[in-house]
Amino acid sequence: MNILRAISITSSHLLNFIREQLIALNEAFRLPMATSIRSLRGLLISLLVGLFVAIIAVGMQPFGLDLFTHEQKTELLLGFGGVATFAMLIVKFILPAIFPKFYDKQNWTIARQTLHFLIMVLLITSLIVVYSNIFHIITFKIIDILKIFALSIIPVIITTFIQQRVFQNKFAACAELINGALQKLANAESEQTLSALVLGEKGERLSLLPNQFIYAETAKDTADIYWQNFLGVEKTTIHADIEKELSANDQFIHLDKHIIVNIKGILKVEGNARGYQVRIARTTREIAVPWRFHKKLERLIQASKAA
Repeated sequence: MNILRAISITSSHLLNFIREQLIALNEAFRLPMATSIRSLRGLLISLLVGLFVAIIAVGMQPFGLDLFTHEQKTELLLGFGGVATFAMLIVKFILPAIFPKFYDKQNWTIARQTLHFLIMVLLITSLIVVYSNIFHIITFKIIDILKIFALSIIPVIITTFIQQRVFQNKFAACAELINGALQKLANAESEQTLSALVLGEKGERLSLLPNQFIYAETAKDTADIYWQNFLGVEKTTIHADIEKELSANDQFIHLDKHIIVNIKGILKVEGNARGYQVRIARTTREIAVPWRFHKKLERLIQASKAA
């Protein structure tokens, strides 16, 4: 009976341990992650992957490619790179357009990145196999695709977690430096007097002190301006281009193609593996800063050192 009881207790502990690990793994897969879909970075990555595949095919000629003979062998082997690039463009641009909900950058996680990588491996492998079979370079079978896909699962998961940790550490550390820079810039400029902002055209002008301006969302012909008055934050819509007026002052920066923020209106910058998240003071607005605008924030670190 004691033996049975010991086995029962051990089994219970083991099951609890497994359950805890599965819960932890599930939470880990929900961690935020960066993505290069629908971006210039994604295009560059696609071209680099194609170049890498082409170099391997022509330079190393693995999987029996060295035995392939043809008067246009080099051109056909370079075609593997073109096929890989085409597959990458499908994954980076076409699939996100077809399935926008899944490829939402603001909800991108390790789980989605892992699946994204696996789809990429499967598509590249499948198209390369089809290309190779059509031109009789090497004959592959469906089982070969499945073998490569199966072998890629563990490396893809490990690579994704490593990427997440690297990005998390990088942006979290930079966010702290940016917050320190914002505080230093605010103290250095606290005694400076700036001329009033005059936004808009005649008949629809909004005059503000620079520190009253919080942020603005611009469109083609209009701008929604959020500014501080005596009662709180007010929104004013102006039918004019306000970027020229604001760009003349380093106090106002772009955090997105259509969002201009007063650096003194930034409450806090937070960093995670997706990049920077900016919280605007006196509002509930949070701005996810696209990667191509990261340098705008990071330049504040250098600006604070010169202040």
